[in-house]
Amino acid sequence: MGSSRRSWFPLAALGFALLVMVAVETVPDGIEAGQGYQLSPGWYGLGTGGVGGPGRPAGNEVRAIAFSADPTPATKLGWLAGLACVVLAVAAWYWRELRPPRPGRFLLGTLGALAAVPLLDLAGALQLRLGGDVRGALLATLGLVLLAAHERSRFLLAVAGVFALVATVFLPPVAGALAAAGVLFAAAFAVLLRPRPDGPDTA
Repeated sequence: MGSSRRSWFPLAALGFALLVMVAVETVPDGIEAGQGYQLSPGWYGLGTGGVGGPGRPAGNEVRAIAFSADPTPATKLGWLAGLACVVLAVAAWYWRELRPPRPGRFLLGTLGALAAVPLLDLAGALQLRLGGDVRGALLATLGLVLLAAHERSRFLLAVAGVFALVATVFLPPVAGALAAAGVLFAAAFAVLLRPRPDGPDTA
């Protein structure tokens, strides 16, 4: 049985990870800008001298351009790295708080959670054709749902629902991540400030 007051740390850790992801995204990336600038001349260069005439892609090249578009939008934020760091930080926190009597099983569970992050992300991309940022937000929501189940907290389950709505509805993804981080920090403070009905937390 969990102690819901411990859940402030996972909430704050995920919120902090979102802030770091947004900060990394907002840093100017000259390399990507240069690659984006060179993309159009490269495609037009393929069209020159082709069957379609100068400056115009041939039929095969038109199909190549059409199929080059990825139907699944790429991730804008570094969700996989951020979620992996959150898993490790939360595992270390619960190790300190719970002092697990079976450390081997605890370590295996942590490794399983780390492996599940990229595998579930890949499944969401191949099977559901979800965008990268949507997949990341849903993976984070799944983690919050598991946390709510472990702590047996309806409050955390409600936080997971609000987080999913905010992180997937807001556009662009950076705005959604910032809003979701605000939700998580507010929830973490609410957990810390909420008095325990059975007295002080001794866990």
